[in-house]
Amino acid sequence: MEILFSKKDFWLAVLAGEIVAWLSLPTLKNLKILDILTARGINLTSFVIFWAIFIPLGAIAGLGAFYFLAKYKNRVGFFQLGKYGVIGTLNTLLYAGIYNLLIFITDIATGLTIDLFAVVAFIITVTNSFFCNKYWAFEDKKTETFKEEAIKFFIVSSLVAIINISIIHITVNIIGAPAGFDSKIWANVALVFAIIVAFLGNFFGYKYIVFNK
Repeated sequence: MEILFSKKDFWLAVLAGEIVAWLSLPTLKNLKILDILTARGINLTSFVIFWAIFIPLGAIAGLGAFYFLAKYKNRVGFFQLGKYGVIGTLNTLLYAGIYNLLIFITDIATGLTIDLFAVVAFIITVTNSFFCNKYWAFEDKKTETFKEEAIKFFIVSSLVAIINISIIHITVNIIGAPAGFDSKIWANVALVFAIIVAFLGNFFGYKYIVFNK
């Protein structure tokens, strides 16, 4: 497969970065980062403008780095990994944004409700992930196997999601937040562990099981 960094790749990276910037705001709010910035005299409007520019530039830079690595090694898999990284970041923040938005709206960060939040976020995220990975990261334009790929994609994503939700449930509801530790921040600590598992598990599952050419 020829390795090309097209205009489509450039603008999709910009779009993904822009969406990530806005989706990250509920998470930054729950992690009290926005409160810390305000306390330090940083204007939130200025920060949001900076954030909306910085994140898309970071997405382009990251994708560009993987592109040059792919060209240097002559391995398209590295460029696919770069695209997957951009999509993965988008989906991670989409997942985290929905997860934290539900926490913010309900002011609930424990119990079975937090598991439900994780399930809702997963359903929305996995749908977006399928189309982004199929048509951009792995450039799989086949239509005759669409249904088969969608089923495989959902199975792989569901297995990884079950592990993720288990990690979140165990960390939040069984281990629990340390004494004096904000439960909303602890819920996001659990999310970090789940994200690491999801990133690696999904990439290799998608590449070698779902979109294997």
